[in-house]
Amino acid sequence: MSLLNIVGFLLIFGMLVFIHELGHFLVARRNGIVTEEFGFGFPPRVLTLRRGKGRLVVGGRTVVVPGGFELPADLVAGSRITYQTTPDKRGRPVLSQIELVDEPGVRPDDPQTVSLIDPGCIYSINALPLGGFVRMRGEDGPAGPGSFASASARARVATLLAGPGMNFLLAILLFALMAMMGQPAAVPGGRIGAISSGSPAELAGLQSDDRIFLIDDVAVRGAQDISDHIKTRPGEPVLLTIERAGERFTVELTPRVSPPPGEGAIGIEIQPVTELTRSGPLAALGQGITTTARYTYLTLSVPAMLVRGAITPADARPVGPVAIFGLTSGAISATASSGYWYPVLQLMGILSAALAITNLLPIPALDGGRLLFILIEKIRGRRVDPNWEGAIHLAGMVILLGLMAIITYQDIVSPILSPDWLAPLSR
Repeated sequence: MSLLNIVGFLLIFGMLVFIHELGHFLVARRNGIVTEEFGFGFPPRVLTLRRGKGRLVVGGRTVVVPGGFELPADLVAGSRITYQTTPDKRGRPVLSQIELVDEPGVRPDDPQTVSLIDPGCIYSINALPLGGFVRMRGEDGPAGPGSFASASARARVATLLAGPGMNFLLAILLFALMAMMGQPAAVPGGRIGAISSGSPAELAGLQSDDRIFLIDDVAVRGAQDISDHIKTRPGEPVLLTIERAGERFTVELTPRVSPPPGEGAIGIEIQPVTELTRSGPLAALGQGITTTARYTYLTLSVPAMLVRGAITPADARPVGPVAIFGLTSGAISATASSGYWYPVLQLMGILSAALAITNLLPIPALDGGRLLFILIEKIRGRRVDPNWEGAIHLAGMVILLGLMAIITYQDIVSPILSPDWLAPLSR
């Protein structure tokens, strides 16, 4: 476990979560939902960077609260105030002075009555560097004007979809960047891997990493072509066209009729040949969209593939932070050893799409679970009691944490294998 792998994991996983929360934050602000804090990392808070601009609605008039302006601690919706403003460059009233007025019998329509308070979002850095979070007013229960719970169904749906939407967008951009920077693609020919001692291949002078382009003047499209051709020529000489260190030459050898157990007729392991291919910006963007769509489709097809027996339960098992750390370590090591960025970019794209899909599942505490409550609301014609909804989401979070503990234990006792695309590029 190297420092590079640890830092890389924190950066990769942290960026995916941060982008997700950024989507919620931007759309919540756009829809007038009060965001109380937007933090990098998870609490406890280490540093408050600043408090952004806020707003007050006083008698139906919106007043801008400057960044860092301290509102009275006992100011609440319904308070009566006296205040002064100065116009900004856009002509908006900016709060310059405020004072509470303690008088009984204030009418709700009093022009000096505060109906909404947004003191400004706190931007913070927190101790656990695993992404970020956005704290919206009233996210888990009623909290008055400007809260998530009091927003319209359309605003809540848009805010909830924004997080997964940002992850899908990030996946598209990562796959597009991978296509532009270069990604491996199979090319004609077969590469020699291991060579058996005393085999016809060794006696003919073949070496590991030699590339076979022709066999008996027949073009080799892939590794299977070599195997299929040799099976038809036991005991008969075959002519191989080989490339080694940029030079081509021919080698003649005779496949064995009865090779030793575990060895092929000529005693070589054939591997596919891959090389980097690069795409222009527009083509790369198209590949980013199709690749994201393909991974999304494959993920959603897992239950059906399990039923059909196309994959085993072990292949479909969910993974947790430990397994993700192993995958990111493999991707970082592959990139560091080869100098190619596609292992890291591809893994990030897959994880970003997976995070989007997971959060859209109709499970309490996830975005999909909250969307389910909005759907129930539209069907019933009235909202589920926000207090009950908050309690259900809390219970869902407890269950998810328990499930995560089980998944983490499984990742430790039965580590997953690295996928083939994390192997070094064959040339």
